[in-house]
Amino acid sequence: MTIRDIEVQGRKVQLYEAGSGAPVLYFHGVADMHGAAAEPFPFHRALADKFKLIAPAHPGCVGSAEDNTLESIDDLVFHALELLDTLGLERADIVGNGMGGWLAAELAARNPERVGKLALIGATGLFVSGSPIGDLFMAVQPQNGGVGDLRSMLFSDGDGELAQTMFPDILADKPQGMRRYQVFRFASRVGFTPPYFYHAKLRDRLHRFKGPALVVWGNNDRFVPVSHAKAYGEALAGSTVELISGAGHAVILESPDVVAGKIAAFMAG
Repeated sequence: MTIRDIEVQGRKVQLYEAGSGAPVLYFHGVADMHGAAAEPFPFHRALADKFKLIAPAHPGCVGSAEDNTLESIDDLVFHALELLDTLGLERADIVGNGMGGWLAAELAARNPERVGKLALIGATGLFVSGSPIGDLFMAVQPQNGGVGDLRSMLFSDGDGELAQTMFPDILADKPQGMRRYQVFRFASRVGFTPPYFYHAKLRDRLHRFKGPALVVWGNNDRFVPVSHAKAYGEALAGSTVELISGAGHAVILESPDVVAGKIAAFMAG
């Protein structure tokens, strides 16, 4: 395992790298490495057992430099393309979780030649009538001294030990509080200004990606409703949709072995 810094167009980007073999690029979400924690979770280590996992931190998250020019998902896509160029990856298999899944989907739609296989986990990015994405920024505001609404939005069991550990009410650990601030600050750059956490044109552009696609979702996701999994599945030709029973949006934390197994089989197949 290595955590190192690279320079992308004059900006520092922190990378987690582990494993060997075919490279898999991983774009993180909120309840994730580089978001809720600096270190990898069992899910990431399971993928690194099968592939060379490359997981950059988004601008402003953990050790990556802030990018004050970042105003929309469009800007983030160009950042991702510059990252691929810096890494020397003409084409990469990509896994994206949450808002990282949105980035991966946008990249596949706009520059399909740069994406081999595409795996989306609870991805934001689409508008689905009658199934709005949850208000993450309202949920993170403390209510009665706690962030129970945030935990309930991200986890199937918002009162469980895992949810409490990842997003505690009292931030006695200063680095943990800073990571939370950083990842929500980043999320606000691409998801806060309406349209909220989606791009209205993305759904009709996904047909441009002709490669293999896997859509994985917790069937109890209260942040990005499960109907969005179906929408991605319909928009991505030849895709497979896998629903994980008993899991919420933080499906990589709640069912790490199941999700990692499905993605590893898909990437190797």
